Amino acid sequence: MANTITKALMNKYLDNRCTAAEKLLVAAFIQQPEGQQLLDEVLTERLTADMLLMEQISVDEQQVQEWKATLRQRIAALPPEQAPLIQRPVKRLSFLRRAAIWTILVSALGTIGIYQYRKQSTTTSMAMANLEKQNPKGQRAVITLADGSVIHLGADSKLEYPEIFKGPTREITLIGEAFFEISEDAAHPFIVHTGTVRTRVLGTSFKINAFKGTPLMVAVATGKVQVEHADRKPVAVLTPGQQVTWNPADQQAAIAEMPVADIAGWKNARLAFNNNTLAEVAEVLERWYNVTIQFKHAVTAEKRITVTLSANRPLEETLRVLSTGSRFTYKSDNRKIIIQ
Repeated sequence: MANTITKALMNKYLDNRCTAAEKLLVAAFIQQPEGQQLLDEVLTERLTADMLLMEQISVDEQQVQEWKATLRQRIAALPPEQAPLIQRPVKRLSFLRRAAIWTILVSALGTIGIYQYRKQSTTTSMAMANLEKQNPKGQRAVITLADGSVIHLGADSKLEYPEIFKGPTREITLIGEAFFEISEDAAHPFIVHTGTVRTRVLGTSFKINAFKGTPLMVAVATGKVQVEHADRKPVAVLTPGQQVTWNPADQQAAIAEMPVADIAGWKNARLAFNNNTLAEVAEVLERWYNVTIQFKHAVTAEKRITVTLSANRPLEETLRVLSTGSRFTYKSDNRKIIIQ
């Protein structure tokens, strides 16, 4: 059963968008230890995204009262299939109850926030809002789309997406880096636009690196992904453990093998480098830690290294690991690192 329950399906369940068969399947699964673990992960991701949303919303006293009424109505209207989350006792009950109520709570706040946005819009004919999330260096975000898909947006990256998907496809635009967990919907392909290239999927998990001025990289953790030009000329079809690097300068694509753990681990700050130069490593660390890294000697910048780092660890610890492996010294001055 564990292999059939994905995070995308769990998000559909929490949003009450599952079919009757899916509801029964998920309700049974979350009674198991592995189901509780997956549910905890999904709720944690939703909480992270919701708290980021709350930081952008201000409400007056009247809206607070409206929100409380909405919250009470939503809790009272929960379908029986969601009883394991709030009504019936399971392991980690306290966390699950708080998380489930929090998800409903912020959903109500999100409705208020969207209402405020629309009130301020001068285009009254706009039925749907195009949303944008832009992260500065040193900051990441988790975004749950209307279809239940989850996007882990990296530092110094921007995502543009519709409030609600309409039409035969689900299309978004990415500048930068992100990991995608796409809700399966064969009737509505999911398309990620990155400049003149787009990545087309039905339901899978994959990572895209699409910073301006650098080659595009798409790596697949699960499922199958098709990378193509905007005019649908194919670039590559990828399966789990494969990565394509597309260089727009010479219009060439190179496919390489990559451990699935390294691809999927990126969303948890796992940074895997395979024979990369220290200059390339430094460029990644600058985004993740919001620092500037300079090399005193060009020969040091061109040294190559194979290493796996955790960007959840302090920068000082990461620099010690790199300096030991590549035999260099460094000094720090506020947010500026000089490698000697």
